[in-house]
Amino acid sequence: MILINSSPKDALKIFQPFLPISVPIGLGCLLAACEQNKIKVKHIDEQIEDDVLGLAEKYVREMTPPYIFGFSVLTPALKNAIILSRKFKKIYPDSKVIFGGIHPTAMPQEVLSYDHIDAVVRGEGESALVELYRHIKAGKDFTAIDNLSYRQNGTIVHNKFSPLLDINLLPPFPYHLFTSKKYDLGFVVSSRGCPYRCIFCSNRIITGRKYRYRSAQLVVSELETLHYKHNIKFVIFSDDNLCVSKERIYTLIDEIRKKGLDKKMVFSFQSRGDNVNYQLLSDLFNAGFKSIFFGMETASENIMKTIKKDETVAECVSAVRMAKEIGYHVSATFIYGLPGDTHQDRINCVNLSKELKIDMVRYNNATPYPGTELYEIAKKENRLRIEGLYDNFCSVSTFIENPFKKIPFSYVPQGTSEEEIRMDILFSYFSFYLNFSRLRDIFAKSNCGAGWFKAGQDLMQLLKKIPSLFVLGFMLCFKFFQLTWYLLIKRLRLLFRRR
Repeated sequence: MILINSSPKDALKIFQPFLPISVPIGLGCLLAACEQNKIKVKHIDEQIEDDVLGLAEKYVREMTPPYIFGFSVLTPALKNAIILSRKFKKIYPDSKVIFGGIHPTAMPQEVLSYDHIDAVVRGEGESALVELYRHIKAGKDFTAIDNLSYRQNGTIVHNKFSPLLDINLLPPFPYHLFTSKKYDLGFVVSSRGCPYRCIFCSNRIITGRKYRYRSAQLVVSELETLHYKHNIKFVIFSDDNLCVSKERIYTLIDEIRKKGLDKKMVFSFQSRGDNVNYQLLSDLFNAGFKSIFFGMETASENIMKTIKKDETVAECVSAVRMAKEIGYHVSATFIYGLPGDTHQDRINCVNLSKELKIDMVRYNNATPYPGTELYEIAKKENRLRIEGLYDNFCSVSTFIENPFKKIPFSYVPQGTSEEEIRMDILFSYFSFYLNFSRLRDIFAKSNCGAGWFKAGQDLMQLLKKIPSLFVLGFMLCFKFFQLTWYLLIKRLRLLFRRR
């Protein structure tokens, strides 16, 4: 079996050469489950491989038919996955093509409308994929496999969901399988799921709202693997929300200290504002957690209610202030273009970013990913725009897009325009980052929990990227010119109206 992580080569457009490549975590978990069950499996990551078909041909020579190609698919990568899987089916017509991941889980009917795709694994895939492999190799039908969708006599069948897995019984993440130097191995996943109900979040499609966490011993064992086998000193906890259970956090802190990792490693994590207090943040900081990320989303209490965040702006602000006082490097994200969002709401977001002296901020455009409540809202309002195979589903499109070839928004709420949101995003970025200390942080070393770009970490790497850096600089200058022109015209129109 060959597992493929689908990803367009230019997913991050003009910023692509400068950003670290993340290990495909979902694919890694599936590889670990296959290894545990003695299944011969190879993997291909489109992020780093140029000749995917050639590499697959090499792997296939070591395998026996029927060949199985499994694709891990997020919404922005659907087009790539469809194109590549169709090529595999043409070259190996008797093979089985399987799709899994967030998008196929949300849209199994859509995915199976492509007749070259044989089945969709919905939800958590570790157990289902192992069973599916065994059934295919034994020539059995798929009726007994939970979490599976497939065609039977021309009809699409959706088997029942199985209970969520006990993640403490799953094997450790297989860091050893991701050997490319292009990867950033500095991550660990200590929990799955999130009990909250934000309308824009697609992660719950896989896990629902049930929150499960791994034992402190298992998590710290992976931290030791990263530190002692891979020389990793900075680790991001890639949990949706680390601090749901304070009891488990203190157990984790105790285990980190017991192993002395609080003196050897630096950790970054994501939390909600209402899940932390001063004591918890202080204790985490003293255990090596120096960087924290908050999804603040908005500066409007009304929009907080609309998006069902179940926390307040005031709670987020309080959490940021506590974190800054303790000494954390604080990052945050705001989402522009949410239902009911106005120009003034967006300006309030960037003003709040500066007032709180947040270290790094992203200003994203609202994207109604399939399976979310926002997707249903956009459909109901008749404001859902799908270009091609979700080619325009990108929450960071405004800043990464080529200014001469804009990526249309997938959703624009009533009462505003795409141009206004796009210019508000550009204004927010330029207004916030035209500051030496913040620009310096963007290129800071990763062990500070800060840098977005790898470009500033290795002089030789930077020299190789000089042509791309010139292109990036030109594009940003042009975006700044676009913004300035837009604001000037807006100002002139306002003056003429007053007259």
